[in-house]
Amino acid sequence: MTGQRDGRIITFYSYKGGVGRTMALANVAWILASSGHRVLVSDWDLETPGGLPRYYRPFLPPDALGSSGLIDHFTDFTEDLRRRGKPDEEFYQRHAGIEHAMSVEWTFPGAGRLNCLSAGRQDRAYHATLAAFRWEDLDARFLGALRERWRREYDYVLIDSRSGMGSAVDICIRELPDILVSCFTLNDENIDGAARTALHVARTAPNRGIRILPLLMRVNEQRTDTFTAGRDLARSRFADVPHGLSPDSLRRYWTENHIPHRTGYEHEEALATFKDAPGNPDSLLAAYERLTSAITGGHVTTLPALDEGLRQYHLGSFTRPLAPEVTPLVLSAVPHDRMWADWVRWVLTRAGFQVASSPFGTDRQSGTARTVMLVSSAYLRSPRSRADWPSTDTGQAPLLLRIDDRAVLPDPYAQHTPVELASLDAQSARAAVLAAVGSRTPQHPTGPGPSFPNSTPDVWQAPPRNPRFVGRDLQLDQVHDALAVSRQVTVRAAGLGMGRRQLAVEYVHRFRADYDLVWWVPAVNRHLAATALARLASRLGLPCADGIEAAAGRALATLAAGTPYGRWLLVYDDAGAPNTLAGLLPSDRGRTLLTVRDTRWEGRGDPLVLERMRPMENAELLLGRVPSLGPVAADDLATALGDVPPLALDQAGAWLAETGVEDAGEKYLAQLRASGGNGSLGSVRSNPAEAPARFAEAALRERSPAAHRLLQLCCCFAPLSLPLTTLRSDAALAALRPYDTSLDEPAQLETLITELTRLCLAEADSSGRSLRVHRLVQQVVLATLPPDEHEAARNDLHSILNAAAGG
Repeated sequence: MTGQRDGRIITFYSYKGGVGRTMALANVAWILASSGHRVLVSDWDLETPGGLPRYYRPFLPPDALGSSGLIDHFTDFTEDLRRRGKPDEEFYQRHAGIEHAMSVEWTFPGAGRLNCLSAGRQDRAYHATLAAFRWEDLDARFLGALRERWRREYDYVLIDSRSGMGSAVDICIRELPDILVSCFTLNDENIDGAARTALHVARTAPNRGIRILPLLMRVNEQRTDTFTAGRDLARSRFADVPHGLSPDSLRRYWTENHIPHRTGYEHEEALATFKDAPGNPDSLLAAYERLTSAITGGHVTTLPALDEGLRQYHLGSFTRPLAPEVTPLVLSAVPHDRMWADWVRWVLTRAGFQVASSPFGTDRQSGTARTVMLVSSAYLRSPRSRADWPSTDTGQAPLLLRIDDRAVLPDPYAQHTPVELASLDAQSARAAVLAAVGSRTPQHPTGPGPSFPNSTPDVWQAPPRNPRFVGRDLQLDQVHDALAVSRQVTVRAAGLGMGRRQLAVEYVHRFRADYDLVWWVPAVNRHLAATALARLASRLGLPCADGIEAAAGRALATLAAGTPYGRWLLVYDDAGAPNTLAGLLPSDRGRTLLTVRDTRWEGRGDPLVLERMRPMENAELLLGRVPSLGPVAADDLATALGDVPPLALDQAGAWLAETGVEDAGEKYLAQLRASGGNGSLGSVRSNPAEAPARFAEAALRERSPAAHRLLQLCCCFAPLSLPLTTLRSDAALAALRPYDTSLDEPAQLETLITELTRLCLAEADSSGRSLRVHRLVQQVVLATLPPDEHEAARNDLHSILNAAAGG
């Protein structure tokens, strides 16, 4: 509560109905109460009662519309007046009480509270009571006592007046208020009626004066010319209203104070204080905040911050329950978010809804179906996000479930408030989804269902997710479906650079919620695999002092026992020949995913052979690296590169991004054709898949001879990874200084390592402990390295490794 002695009475009036007057009042009242003020709202629209209380229905008693209200208050007074004859002052003071008001059940800060005085009990006798009531019986002494009582007990009293003219309206707009908010839309009838009413009030108001605030409603700001012309006409009709402002302040008032039309509010009474996320200057909430500031003279300007989880929880309370059996839902999602799609579909079908998947590439859904969109960064990048958005305003906006808090909503998505799921736990997310669609089904469905997508394994070790990973959705689903029925799945590539390792990385991240334990096992040789399993043993708290093979065996035995982790996945990356891993593979329970080159693995598990990606996926991969290319140039370049593996496309994109020259795509194609000798892309050194790696290597050699020499050293060790501690050493510095005399200390070698990774010629592991060169790059680099230089590189590498080993 503020230090002011008397409260203020504000009437919200509109010459015509349907302009959003009641909604504006309800939101302003909530903002004021949330700022610590004592607030009363009163529904004087007795001919069409019940509108105001509906905005607070989640926080009022279930029988709120059956409670007594304003008409009961007035009839109590008039009946007692007839019995008393000549009442004294105490009589008027007593009947000015507001015992019929209901308290809104919400914990407002400080002394803040919000009471609601409805029109009256909505029963069979209501209309008969209203028809028999005479407004003339509310004499000046009663209205004066009512005004005095309200201003004494409340900081702000907000009256929702009926439209048009009449005795009741005259009381609302002349006798009671200190401020009149005149609401109107920008058609001629509304403007003329509102302006005439304002002039009438200004001429006939009591001596205390009434401050008049014109308020434009349901404004379509996209029709700029129409809006500006209508606003200028309204301003001229209202002359210098609001009074007492300087020319600049008056101009600013008319510019800033209007209520925009926003979709999503048409079908139910919902408070923007819950429906709109704070901080968006174009939202309805922001418009109501500006109106509150105008009403209070700048004392209250914003809605105090509300816990986001609390806002989301109560937002569903405003949604009208749907009839699941007759209200189909269309789920729009991309394969990248399959786990979310499976989980949301399960939640909705358990609540009784018909849920269909959006048929991409066909005409948009029509009829009564409502689209539910799973919004993520991957979704917004996909053509589906555009294809599934309604082409016309159907009055039923898509329901947005944001499952990725990094996803920035573009238009038209930004005009709608999403339901945030990314940071919620399973119970809260389930409640939010059901509340968003209006279901009142209990929030704890029985029976097993899909894993909640936000859950993560208790034990986890895997490379980081590639943010530019595209495509392979069919293959990822094949792996997931195969692991559902088979304990072991092998992924073999049809050639170098196909991305089998990246496929495995994407799989463990996309489907991680299905597992309690995920462990990545480098398996190019037995020693590396055993060492990784020994680390798992250590992570599980098992003894490891008697050697890595024994520790690895304990880890596998613990997994086979199924306690404490029954749902586990081991990923053996780049597994060598089957006999090299004898005794190091699980024999029971759990799941094993292997990326392999040796075809003998295919007889030991469910096999998947990874082929080339589709042209559309190739173009998408290039765009992820070089967005400036644009879809057309990316498609042209992908077509020109032809049937090359994903690694080659990634290297081409990295080269273009690093070059940064104008028309880089055309220059790259020209260079590619020239390297073929006869202009044929297919003849580039007899293997077009190697061309991007060769261009990247040439760029590296020209830009940094020392980094190029470092690449040669790494290729002599590939496919094994080189520890970065080994490369950041005095021995490595000595080997590389002949190629760059400015190298003075090992820390400078970090720049050389960065050069390799930026051009996709090497990859640092997730922990930053080692550097790995792909076999395709190794093959390209060593193929052009003369024998004597190859030998010198091997000797340099041997010296570096010896120094690292202390020998």
